[in-house]
Amino acid sequence: MKGYSMTNFYELKFYKKIALIFFGLCLSCFSLGTALADTYPSKPIRIVVPYPPGGGNDVLARVYAPELSKVLGQSVIVENRSGAGGSMGSASVSKSAPDGYTLLIVNTVPHTASAGIYPKLSYDPVKDFSGVALVASNPYVIAVNPNLPAKNISELIALAKAQPGTIYYGSAGTGSVTHLNAELFKIAVKADIVHVPYKGGGPAIADLLGGQVQMTVENVFLMAPYFKAGQLRPIAVTGLKRSSILPDTPTIAESGYPNFEIIGQFGFVAPAGTPNDVILKLNNAFNKITNSPEITAKLNAQGTDPRSMTPEAFQSILKSESAKWLGVIKDANIRGE
Repeated sequence: MKGYSMTNFYELKFYKKIALIFFGLCLSCFSLGTALADTYPSKPIRIVVPYPPGGGNDVLARVYAPELSKVLGQSVIVENRSGAGGSMGSASVSKSAPDGYTLLIVNTVPHTASAGIYPKLSYDPVKDFSGVALVASNPYVIAVNPNLPAKNISELIALAKAQPGTIYYGSAGTGSVTHLNAELFKIAVKADIVHVPYKGGGPAIADLLGGQVQMTVENVFLMAPYFKAGQLRPIAVTGLKRSSILPDTPTIAESGYPNFEIIGQFGFVAPAGTPNDVILKLNNAFNKITNSPEITAKLNAQGTDPRSMTPEAFQSILKSESAKWLGVIKDANIRGE
């Protein structure tokens, strides 16, 4: 043929061979992933909690572990690996084998924010993990000491603007959920409220009760007993809808800031590269557990909303939460300790 040579012929054969090899590799990877899913799980599964025992992540992990064991027919072990605001445990999971036998339970707020808090983080909170299942969400509440002369969100904002720098809020530490929540609130309402970091949520609440600080933005379920006893006053809830355990407390959104929303979203992730068939098997198991009447009732009793979705949808939430909180960290000029 005109314009065609033996060189072209051999080049064509070479590229066809490369294409066939590539196709074969893809087929092998697909077959390997399918085979792994067919036999998965064949040994115990480990859920890493990147915080000490007793916190929200830990409680949820221990609710789900025995149920996951029943559904999958293998032991599920909960392991606490705390340190550096949750980044130590998260780093260990990011470097684990991507085979579905090591999972991490996350609250999307501190998990995605860690990249902005710790510039030398050894992992990417989004790219180094694959979303497995979102299981629960809960709002936070602005709580104040009763001696603060503010009965609602409007009065709190007015007081903060009339006397800038005189209201102090306590947090569980720099970069903690309580810190990030309050900073987003400050940005939204343009008020000067002073941050006082503590080494944990317990000491921060103790000083709030004692009047050394005047407010915090904490978990609704954690604060509810203090409201019931009259020791603290709820000002506003951070979700778009009222909390079932604080039905008389308005949301910030209905108090004049319609786009304001902060919710803790809890779920399980695996190391990036975990076969999709394994991810789907885990997702189906978690969704089955979450939608069971027993677990739904248990979560609702804690003021938590059960959630279930596809792995892809959860991965999308991780990306959007990352953009949101990295923006807050930049605007508030937050630096890790």
